[in-house]
Amino acid sequence: MRTSLRLAAVASAAVLVLAACGGKDPASGKGGGPQQNAAGNGAKGTVTVGLLNPVTGPFAALGTDVNAGFELYLKSKGGVLSGYGVKTSKADEGTDAAQGTTKARQLVEQDKAQVVVGLVNSAIAYAVAPYLEQADVPLLVTVAGADGLTRKQNGNTFRLSYTSSQDSMPLGPYACKDLGYKKAVILGLDYSFGWEAAGGFARTFKDAGCTVTKEIYAPLGTQDWGPYVNQVDKDADVVFAVAPGQDGVRLLKAYRDFGVKVPVIAHGSTVDETILPTEGASAEGVVSSLHYTPQIDSPANKELVKAFSDANGGKSANQYAEEGWAAGMALEAALAQIDADPTPAKIRAALAKVKIDAPRGPVLFDAYGQAIYPVYMRKVESKDGKRVNSVVSTVPNVTQFFTYDPQAYLAFPGYDKLKGSWAK
Repeated sequence: MRTSLRLAAVASAAVLVLAACGGKDPASGKGGGPQQNAAGNGAKGTVTVGLLNPVTGPFAALGTDVNAGFELYLKSKGGVLSGYGVKTSKADEGTDAAQGTTKARQLVEQDKAQVVVGLVNSAIAYAVAPYLEQADVPLLVTVAGADGLTRKQNGNTFRLSYTSSQDSMPLGPYACKDLGYKKAVILGLDYSFGWEAAGGFARTFKDAGCTVTKEIYAPLGTQDWGPYVNQVDKDADVVFAVAPGQDGVRLLKAYRDFGVKVPVIAHGSTVDETILPTEGASAEGVVSSLHYTPQIDSPANKELVKAFSDANGGKSANQYAEEGWAAGMALEAALAQIDADPTPAKIRAALAKVKIDAPRGPVLFDAYGQAIYPVYMRKVESKDGKRVNSVVSTVPNVTQFFTYDPQAYLAFPGYDKLKGSWAK
């Protein structure tokens, strides 16, 4: 999903199903410039929100669900958040940094967006974030997961989604101590998200007293996972898998087809609700960690699940819809702190103080602008004729640093440099 700049072209060619699920956004015409939707009548005035997400290309399905989540929350509030009518202006982030920055500039300079919400591709986010900081317009990231986006205190970038390593770190001690797996093999994709998610798991798994015996990485868009699953050590206790999108579908199918018996645990994106129906029986029993599952039993989540299902022909809610919905909640909480004249500077200052009870649970931002939230240990099970990610246990208040001292964590080498070293 989230890929480095040098691999953006590879991702565009590889994640075919995501592209097929997207197409042109009905509200965006031919995908040219930003498209505006009128605001509700707000007693305190109007706020313009720029929604910058992909609605064409390989990540269209993700961006479409983020937009849908935000707009569904806005609709549930009659188009008014904390007394302000919200006007949305939507733009397609495109498939490279130049396109994304051009669309961000249009949202800010042409449509006068007071806050920008979105971004899926990390390479584009790395380009857009500095532009918005220079333009003095706050950015609320909803998907892009590169760890480096929230490693500096710039005060302008806030992220509701995970850092690539954040949701996999709690799985390390859980697998080692709670599940009793002492030797793990890493099986994942050979790009930035794969390295960071695998690195987060490997670090905490080893620090819990267990061992990584082998690292196996396959190129993004691998069609035949057989040669890779055949490298799994048969005497390993568990395999940690990280393969979002159709790579996850193909990995698990090959794993079962080749009869590998070692249990699988995974980053939650590997068995996300967007692909779980396609994975079918091959995903059964997989334990994963993620900040969201539609199976969370709370009023806030039930409201999202119903609204999303009703609006999308029974389709299951997923992490992307939740991130869009939570962005609406975060903006509402920020605007509640502003009595009048919601300038970008006021919105930025208010976002830093936001605390919400999102569908995933309690959310707030750390000093770097990264969300702190619960992470769920989930297990794929059959329920009412469908496979779902049932909640097994919850780890509250997970930060991007997990249990490590922030300054010590920031001093660690990047996970791109540690790839290949975990099994040593």
